[in-house]
Amino acid sequence: MIDRKARNKLAEEIRHFVECFMDNFEFDDAIFELETEDRGVNAIYDEMWLTYDDLQRHKLKGKWALNENQLVVIKRAIVFLKSDFEYRWPKWPLYYKTLRPIIWLLSLGKATKRLDEHFNGYGNLEVWPFYSSEEYEKALQHPRYMANTHNTALQPTSGRDVRPSSAELGVIS
Repeated sequence: MIDRKARNKLAEEIRHFVECFMDNFEFDDAIFELETEDRGVNAIYDEMWLTYDDLQRHKLKGKWALNENQLVVIKRAIVFLKSDFEYRWPKWPLYYKTLRPIIWLLSLGKATKRLDEHFNGYGNLEVWPFYSSEEYEKALQHPRYMANTHNTALQPTSGRDVRPSSAELGVIS
């Protein structure tokens, strides 16, 4: 199920947060009451929570600046939110989410790697939240949101490459 209103709201708030128009507390307040059944919105919100400290007020600059990998994922997430693709990643069972750290420790990561692959189905993690490279490339052919942004850090990559080049990543000021 695609909740266009929720997707648009989350995409806009992420963009404002990443471009330092708001701090982490303002971001949290802006999306806290966002309730939806759209699994893509919920999954992206959960991932965004990993990009900031929720105890200290800050913007995403200086020591809080995103690294290149985080920025790549956020750019893809915004492109996904503005697309009409369903979120197709399977839900992980609650018991596995809870026990995963222990399983990882006991198996030195070997068992969790196999279980992660099992629970993820056949999706391509390199293009998450899209399920496949084809979906991502198709969405990039007609970006709806970031094609004319003033900050090149959030412009989507071209459709010929799944990962943005270093030059396309830019620096958030």
